[in-house]
Amino acid sequence: MEKSRIGENSGKVWHVLNNIKIISVHELCKVTNLATEDAMLAIGWLARENKIFIEKRGDNIYIRNGSESHFCFG
Repeated sequence: MEKSRIGENSGKVWHVLNNIKIISVHELCKVTNLATEDAMLAIGWLARENKIFIEKRGDNIYIRNGSESHFCFG
């Protein structure tokens, strides 16, 4: 896949996260109409730029907007 297409898909993902804040990969694919592979490449792009957080909860993977701060003590 071309880098420009991955970048375009990253923009779609980023736009969704700015509105929703947190979403599962499954739901993200539905909302953006991206194939799982395309969504995962876009997620990787955004993660590399430190713009998102990736969380695994049980069997699901969630993507969270990186603009929110979450602190953990202990």
